[in-house]
This record gives sequence, structure tokens and C-alpha cells, in this order.
Amino acid sequence: MNNETQVPPALRVRELTLVMRASRALYAAASLGIADILAGGPLSSGEVAARSGTGVSTMRRLLRALVAHGVFVEESPDLFGLNACAELLRRDVPESLQALVLLSSGDTHWQLWLDFLESVRTGQAASERAFGKDLFQHYAEEPMQAAVFNRAMTSLSSALSAPVVAAYDFSPFACIADVGGGNGRFLADVLIANPAVRGVLFDLPHVVAGNVLMSQPKVAERCAVVAGDFFAAVPAGASAYLLKQVIHDWDDARALAILKTCRKAMTATARLLIIERVMPARAQEGRAAEAYLLDLEMLVITSGGRERTEAEFNALLATAGLRVNRIVPTSSPVSVIEAQPA
Repeated sequence: MNNETQVPPALRVRELTLVMRASRALYAAASLGIADILAGGPLSSGEVAARSGTGVSTMRRLLRALVAHGVFVEESPDLFGLNACAELLRRDVPESLQALVLLSSGDTHWQLWLDFLESVRTGQAASERAFGKDLFQHYAEEPMQAAVFNRAMTSLSSALSAPVVAAYDFSPFACIADVGGGNGRFLADVLIANPAVRGVLFDLPHVVAGNVLMSQPKVAERCAVVAGDFFAAVPAGASAYLLKQVIHDWDDARALAILKTCRKAMTATARLLIIERVMPARAQEGRAAEAYLLDLEMLVITSGGRERTEAEFNALLATAGLRVNRIVPTSSPVSVIEAQPA
């Protein structure tokens, strides 16, 4: 039985119109550090309000709305505590998604989505109209926003690490180059799980400057950190080249340029590993719903970025002189697309 038979159409539409309210309520909780306040145990709305500098009545209204959406619990009347979802809003836990909430539901994204209709009309990113550049270039010039962005990307990498490492065997590769690898969180997790593998972290200078690899002795001794531009060249000699959620940031022309740069560095036996969502060929209710919304997010924040289907990946890779060997699904929303020189 599909969702349409379970939820009346009018109710479905009303629920969708309220999604933005839930997102901003979650943002308020993350901004105020409510989960951190409740880390020591349940508190009344008055106690939370006093510690967060907010009103008692408004805090109770915020908390009960989030409880109704599965975030926080009301253990007894006006006594609120953490549940599994609320734990992820704590800043000091390894799986924290606080930064992701601040990024995705924060003021910058909120303002860009207000301009979404114009992006649909024109195909131009809202960030280009707001800042004259895509959002990634904007973050490069805004250190405080960039810090939140980097924390959010680290949390996403951590969430993907276990499912990807469980689904795909990296052990046959002597050296893995993580191209556009950010601060190296994902590469570090791959190397920890595969003690015989060496790594190369490659990204822009200001990005790799804040890498996490060098603080982990078991990883640092097996990994080189190289700064550069993946449109110009990537390090040669690796047995595998990893592009984790890189291709979806770019239009076809620039995605192809990145793939060709990697192809140029690859030996005949090397592999290219693209970790991305693979969209269904036809839109289906309830299937890959997150990917469809992320596809719209890329429309808003990037200059041509998008999620792609298997056929679209095949076409891009073939044009770059590569062919797909297999697509390995994981328990997370992403798959591993393994390709080699054609």
C-alpha cells in the first residue's frame, strides 16, 4: 500500500505547506543550544528558557512543537528531555548534526530559498543573484559561515563513512586519492578501516589547511595532503580516485572537466569511485524523496549542480573516457559508482 492511500490528498498538501515551519523550529533549537542544555537531564520549559535567554511561554511552545515532530520528549507535563533525534543536535557528540541544521535551515539558505521561483524560471542559482557567485565561493570569503559549512560537511561525511565502508571493499587499493576531499574526515575513516592502504587528500589550499588527518597518528603516517585545483590537475599515481559528492556540485561541462582531469592522472588499472545519490530514471512517490529535494537545493545554491540518474552518470563518464564497472548501493542514500579507463 503506498502513502497516497494512507494519507488523504488534502492532508498531504497541508503537511507539505508546514514543512518550512518545522525546519525553522529545528534551526531555533540548534541555534539556542537546547540539546546541550538538556544533556544533563530533563528540565522544565522555564529552566530551559532561563538558560537560553528566551521566554518561558515561547520556549514551551517551541519544545512541544518539536516533540510532536519526533525531536525531544515530554517525559511528564512540562518536563522535556532528549531522545535519539535530539541527541544529534548536541554539539559535542561524534554524530552531531547541529552544524548541518544551522547550515541547511539557517538565514542564508532561507533567504536564497525565498528566491526559488526565479531559479525555476531562469535556471540561475539564487546565490548568483544574491552574491554574484555560487554559495561555495561565497563561503570562501566568509570565514564564520565557512566554519559552519565545514562542520556540516564533516558531519555528513561521518554519517556516510560506515555505510560506504561496509558496502564497498577499499582494501585492494594501494593508494586512494580523495579529490575534493574537504578536511579529510571521510578519507580518514576509509584509512582507519583499511590499515594497509595509503591516502592522498586533495583540495583547495584554504580547505586542506584545516584537515583532520594530521591529528590522527594511525592515519597521518599513511596520508599526504596536497593543495591544488581539480580543474587543473590532480595527483598522479593513485590506484583509486575518490570523488565523494563532488560531481553533483557542478553542471555537466564542469563535471566533465573534473572527470577528464582525473582520467588524465589515472593509470590503465586505476579506478574512479564516485560516491553520490543515483536518481531513479522516473520520479516515484516516496522513493529517493531526499534526493529530489537535494536536487532542488543544488538548483538554488550552485551554478548548474544537480543530482543525476544512472544513465546521466554513464554518459558523463563515457565522454570523459571512462566506463562504469558497477554501481554498489549502500544502506545510506548514496551509492558507489566504480569506473575505469575505457
